[in-house]
Amino acid sequence: MTSRPRLVRSIPFWILVIGSLATAVAGAVLLFDRLTVMATALTAGTATGVEVYVGQVEAVVGGILVATGLLGLALALTVASMRAIVPASDAASVAASISEPGDADDESATRGAFTPVQTTSRLPETTRTTAGTADEAPAITKPQAAGSADIAGPRP
Repeated sequence: MTSRPRLVRSIPFWILVIGSLATAVAGAVLLFDRLTVMATALTAGTATGVEVYVGQVEAVVGGILVATGLLGLALALTVASMRAIVPASDAASVAASISEPGDADDESATRGAFTPVQTTSRLPETTRTTAGTADEAPAITKPQAAGSADIAGPRP
């Protein structure tokens, strides 16, 4: 079983394909209808301003719809080709790689998951204080975890 559904069963993909086809067809019908009405009226000499000037704008809108539909089909083709290139991961192997943190068998996988890093103050010894006076602020130190040691060792 794959973690992603096949592209043939993808509803958004088919909405893109069908919507793009419908847009391109509707634009082509509008474009050719307005162009034939304009050509017939201009040839017969009975053309009015509405047929000529509004027909031009409607023909441009039809051309834009055709271009939008073709762009959507190109996008659907790109999605289909990218889906064919990218391999699907197996859901069972993904589920097996995720383990419970309390498992004793998988102790090595959780050992390096979170290791706190011990840091020491980089201030010189003379300025490092534990209890300051009224004029001095106490130094902020991080608590040291049990069993951890300073990696760099003591500083002179």
